[in-house]
Amino acid sequence: MLPQTWQPGAILVALVAAILWAGRRKSLQPLFKWLPMPLWCYAVPLVLRSIGWLPAEHPSYQWLTDVLLPLSLALLLLGLQLQTVLRSGSRAVAAMAVGSCGIMVGATGMWWLCRRWLPAEAWKGVGILSATWTGGSLNMLAVRSILDVSDAVFAPLVVVDAMMAYGWMACLLALRPASASIDRWLRASSTARSADDSTTRESSGSIGWSTQCGVFALALVLMLGSRALAARLPTGSLVANRSGWTILLVSTLSLLISAAPSFRTLGQPGASVGYPCLYLVLATLGARANLAALFGTPVWIIVGVGTVLTHAIALLVAGRLFRWPMSLLATSSQANVGGVVSAPLVAALYESELAPVGLMLALLGNALGTYIGLGAAALCLRLVK
Repeated sequence: MLPQTWQPGAILVALVAAILWAGRRKSLQPLFKWLPMPLWCYAVPLVLRSIGWLPAEHPSYQWLTDVLLPLSLALLLLGLQLQTVLRSGSRAVAAMAVGSCGIMVGATGMWWLCRRWLPAEAWKGVGILSATWTGGSLNMLAVRSILDVSDAVFAPLVVVDAMMAYGWMACLLALRPASASIDRWLRASSTARSADDSTTRESSGSIGWSTQCGVFALALVLMLGSRALAARLPTGSLVANRSGWTILLVSTLSLLISAAPSFRTLGQPGASVGYPCLYLVLATLGARANLAALFGTPVWIIVGVGTVLTHAIALLVAGRLFRWPMSLLATSSQANVGGVVSAPLVAALYESELAPVGLMLALLGNALGTYIGLGAAALCLRLVK
């Protein structure tokens, strides 16, 4: 039997393992169609905490976060093929950039309009929304740790993120029958060039056990080295504590290492371990949150809707100026707001050959989302001062 001091942490590990198992069962797939796995990993511990089955604070929560968040970031960022993304076509990358700018500008603008009804630290929430709608949960948790966002601000953003990401996906799917009419309005030229065969081959090969172990060891070294270096660096409004510096250092070093030639054909060898670690961190945050906080600030929904609408308008304007087709706009948009899982699905619905482009753009979002989120938060902080 585990010591009493570790029982809450062990319960969270068991919960995440059960959710991962359920996510692989075909009979249970409807549960995850509109409520994604990260939301389940956050919401279930939150409910258990609310009914008294889990404590609101426990030393194991902080330990798991401090160790697993930088480790999961390293595992998921090592092997990102940024060169492959660029080969997927200049128009695809440009559309992704426009979409990301739309998210950043929209989130900042909506925060400014609604700031009197938002908490004092809402500028940090702008960073979180910009990060997650450029990259995904990976970037959301990274920015949350770097900025040291309180549970009162973070909790409603989890719900807004899920609502907007899947609601927007439904809108893009519903627009598919009208894509020809939209293309005529956009004066669209031929579709974006899809990823070449080598791109697909590079990302589809199997990864050996020895390679996975080597990448795990490298991720562990990066985590420990970053923690040691972070203790020597100053903190401030944007990088609030040692953990924040650790996250920023791990993210940057992992991306730099991924640019090395030996990593360019690996794909993401650490993903099989990285995502479970990330979901477990999300579970610790859910265990700390208050159920009432999820619905305590409904104005965040208005901020989310306004942000995504600004993103959509930016893409439509750019699409008309540069004659980008609806298939390209939908693919890049879902790569922003949705992520790695849903972007290829939306892309394939419009044009099957765009599926690998959707995947590559979503991976680009994973690489850049943390920095875009911090940029948005820094802009808001400047406006506050």
